[in-house]
Amino acid sequence: MLTTEKISVLYLDDEEANLTAFKASFRREHSIRTASTAEEAYALLQQQEPHIIIADQRMPKVNGVEFFQKVSTDYPDPRRILLTAYTSSQTVIDAVNKGHIHKYLVKPWDKELMSKTLAAVYESYKSKIELKQKNEELYRINSELNRFVYSVTHDLRAPLLSLLGLLDLSQNENDGRQLKEYYSLMTGSIRKMDDYIQTMLQYYRNLKTNLILEQIGVYHLAVEVVEPLANYNEFVQFQVDIPENIHIFTDRVRLKIALNNLITNAVKYGSKEKNQPYSVNVTVTKSNNGIKIIVSDQGKGIPSEQLKKIFDIFISEQAGSTVESSGLGLYLVRQAVDKIHGQVTVRSKVDVGTEFEITIPDLTSSN
Repeated sequence: MLTTEKISVLYLDDEEANLTAFKASFRREHSIRTASTAEEAYALLQQQEPHIIIADQRMPKVNGVEFFQKVSTDYPDPRRILLTAYTSSQTVIDAVNKGHIHKYLVKPWDKELMSKTLAAVYESYKSKIELKQKNEELYRINSELNRFVYSVTHDLRAPLLSLLGLLDLSQNENDGRQLKEYYSLMTGSIRKMDDYIQTMLQYYRNLKTNLILEQIGVYHLAVEVVEPLANYNEFVQFQVDIPENIHIFTDRVRLKIALNNLITNAVKYGSKEKNQPYSVNVTVTKSNNGIKIIVSDQGKGIPSEQLKKIFDIFISEQAGSTVESSGLGLYLVRQAVDKIHGQVTVRSKVDVGTEFEITIPDLTSSN
C-alpha cells in the first residue's frame, strides 16, 4: 500500500558498506538513520523513535537478537526486521521468541524485496498504533463513564432529596414568609437538577453525534444562549459585542455547547459579592480563516494551581466555591472545541476576573 508519509528506518549493521548501500537505495523514499554499534543505535532511538528498526544478526559484542530483546522492552512500537546470512532454525526461534521480530530477511538483501518488506511492515506498524490509540480512547471513555455514573447518582440525587425535604416542611408551615423561603429553595433545587440534566445531554450529544457542518450566524446563536441565562440571576448584566454579519461554517451543536458552558460559568462565578450587580462580557471578532470568541467576567478569578487542570473532567472551576457544579462544563468546552478543530485558552487572576478565549476555524474546505 502506498503512503504519503516517509517511513522512518533505523538500520544497525557493523559493516559500513551495508549501511552506505542501504542509505543510498532508500534515502529518497524514506527517512534513514544508520548505526554501526548497538550503543549508537540505542542513542539514536532515544533521540527519535522510528517506524522500523533493522538489525544485522552477526555483530560483535551484541548481536541482532540481543539488541532487539532490549529494544522490544523499552520501545515496543517500532516494527523489527532481522537480517542474517545464516538461516539456522535456532536463530529464527531466538529472533521470534526473544527479539519479537516481525520479519526475517536473508543477506544480501534484494532491493525490490526490501522495498516491499518495508511497505508491508509499515502497514503493520500503522495498524498497531491505530489499535493502541483506540484502546487508549476506550479506556479513557470507560473511566469517564464510571466517574460520570457516580457523579449522576450523587449530584442529581442531592437536589432531589433537598426538594422532597422542603416539600415535607412546607406542608406543615403556615407562616407566609417561611413558605416563600421554602419555595425559593425549591426553585433552586429544581434549577440545579435542570442544569445537570442539560449538561448530561450535552455530554451525550458531543460524544455520540456526528459533525454536521453548516453556515452559522454567531450573533443569533449567542442570543439563544444568553436569553435564558438572563433570567438565571437577576443581578447579571450581559455585555454582548458580536456583529450580526459574522458567520462561520462549522458544527452548530459543538459551538453552542462551548458558548453555553463558558457563558454559564461566567454567570455562576462572575460575581465577587452575593446579590450585587456584575457583568459578563461576550465578544466575537473575525480572525484568520475563522472567529475568536472571548467570554470574560470580573469575578473572584481562578487560583493559578487550578488553571492547569481546569479542563479535566469533574474539576469545578472554583474549588471551595459555594456555587455547586457538575464539574463537566469546562471539560465539555474543551471536548466540543477539539471536535471542530478549535483551541481554548484561559487567563485568570484572583480577585480580578477570568477570560476564556476560543478560536474556531471555518471548516468550509473540510466539507
